[in-house]
Parts: sequence; structure tokens; C-alpha cells
Amino acid sequence: MVYPDKKIGSVCQTMNEKGVLRVQMPDKKIWINHKRIKLHVAAAELYPEDYDFSIIFDSVKNRKLRHNMDRGKMIEETMVLES
Repeated sequence: MVYPDKKIGSVCQTMNEKGVLRVQMPDKKIWINHKRIKLHVAAAELYPEDYDFSIIFDSVKNRKLRHNMDRGKMIEETMVLES
């Protein structure tokens, strides 16, 4: 929960050396001091251990590019193994 507005968000980047972290709000991502954040629900309770957080924090375009790159690598590896 982000204070003083008491809005719910998800931490998408851990705290840096200055104590500032990045929070994904419903409409934007913000940088905010850790003192203005109160844990509402722990990530361990929300997501399974092997959850792909890129679904939440990456854009559709970035996810598609990464997927295509992964597929391309898999195709190249398969071709090398078959040769």
C-alpha cells in the first residue's frame, strides 16, 4: 500500500542504495521511498514459486520479442543437433 494516498500497487524493482523502490500502480510505475510503503500481502502468498513476473511488469511488445528470440534459439539448437 502506497501512503499517503493508500493506493494498492506491486513492487516491481527492489530498493536501491537510497531506499527508493519502484512500484507498479494501476495506471503507471512510480519511484517511491520505502518509508511510504506498507506491505499489504507478501509476494510468497500471491504467486507460486516459479511464477513469470514478466507477465505483470513487461509490455506485450517486449514479451513477444523475448518469446520470438527464445523460439529462434530453440530452432537453431534443434537444427544443429539434427545435422
